Amino acid sequence: MAIRFRKKAIKFLEKANPEDVENIREQINQIAIAVEELGVIPFTELDIKKMKGDWEGFYRLRIGKNRVIFTLDSDSRDIEVYVIGARGDVYK
Repeated sequence: MAIRFRKKAIKFLEKANPEDVENIREQINQIAIAVEELGVIPFTELDIKKMKGDWEGFYRLRIGKNRVIFTLDSDSRDIEVYVIGARGDVYK
């Protein structure tokens, strides 16, 4: 299992408030642990939803005002974080 961050996600983490960064990292790690140990995404514990339309195949994690858009490879169970940002900016 690996967690990979795309360029846009890394840029957000570099500029964001350290408290927000820590909170985002903790929740992404919670997803990774749940997927590795239980084999499922913790939809009920964390605010995660499957996305629709142009974003089909992606998941959205809500952390306060920020959104984390990621995918999960079902075979390798790798998590790839595509975008992190404010609600209005992420879906563009």
